[in-house]
Amino acid sequence: MNSTRNIMALIETLLADGGELGVRELGMRTGIPKSTVQRFLSGMEENGWVAQDKRTQGYRIGYKLLGQSNGWALRLALVNQSQELLKALCNQTGQSVSLCTLDGFSGLSVAASLPEDASALAGRRAKLFDLHAGAAGKALLAFAPEPLQKYIVYSEPKSYTSATITGSKELLAEIEKIREKRYAVSVEELVPETAEAAAPILNPDGTVMAVLAIGGAKNSVVPQFEAFRGVLQKAAARLRKSILDS
Repeated sequence: MNSTRNIMALIETLLADGGELGVRELGMRTGIPKSTVQRFLSGMEENGWVAQDKRTQGYRIGYKLLGQSNGWALRLALVNQSQELLKALCNQTGQSVSLCTLDGFSGLSVAASLPEDASALAGRRAKLFDLHAGAAGKALLAFAPEPLQKYIVYSEPKSYTSATITGSKELLAEIEKIREKRYAVSVEELVPETAEAAAPILNPDGTVMAVLAIGGAKNSVVPQFEAFRGVLQKAAARLRKSILDS
């Protein structure tokens, strides 16, 4: 737990600064001993979470986190290239369809297509949402950078309903299942009488680029979980190819 807190403290400090910080400055801002800061930064650099300027010896956010913290160009491309796809999925399934990305420590709905009869309860999601509850959030979490994943799992997630997964052991098992299937489902985890299915769109390195989700009233979505799996994964593959080829 202390290791996870230290890693997240370093990441949050680098994100907030937006530039480069040295080991000494990071230690002063986070309260972490200099030797510990250096040890964590070395491991984080090896995995692409941070990068060091060899000339100044300062550290900045690495390529893996840049896509999460400053991915406006990617989000714009996703929105522009997904509009027709979202409409087609909405018409095909009769359900609300959304495209979501990571935004710091939350999920962000960047685009959506809703059927005309979608109720506010079953058809609309919050612009920003937690990563531990709901199919879209869990699909983002399952393929998120490991430090972020650990932070969410061990940070006492909020319970929205009796179906919300809040225990670390249960949430880790759910993440593993989603990674294996590349598909997530949820029933009443955020809002009673609603359900959702989601499939990730992955970067070449296996981290999450975005998630496509279908959601609506429980009684109309749950019976279609298996059918939606194929629909979402096929659509996710199409959108991924479109983005990577552009």
